Amino acid sequence: MADRRYIVGERVLASRAEDGQNHEEATVVDYYVLLTEGDSIPSIVVDFDDGERKYMTAREPDILPLPEEEEDDDAEDDEDDEDETDDALDSNADGTDDDLDDDDD
Repeated sequence: MADRRYIVGERVLASRAEDGQNHEEATVVDYYVLLTEGDSIPSIVVDFDDGERKYMTAREPDILPLPEEEEDDDAEDDEDDEDETDDALDSNADGTDDDLDDDDD
């Protein structure tokens, strides 16, 4: 599996003890690849919310992407209702459209 690249400013879950457990939210402040004797090691610098800055390898299970927030189904339903309301306002009750030009001019 290819190593994931992280973007500066991205929020991640980081294992402060680098044991793959007890992850805490942190912000990526640098991402680089360390080249040593033919090996490439993805590395990351994170700032924890308490102000500690830590240099660590950017490999799972020590660094995990923050889970994406699921969209609320109610919000989607509200958007659908708004679309239907907009469609209803675009036409008159008798089915004619106000945007059509009158031929009686």
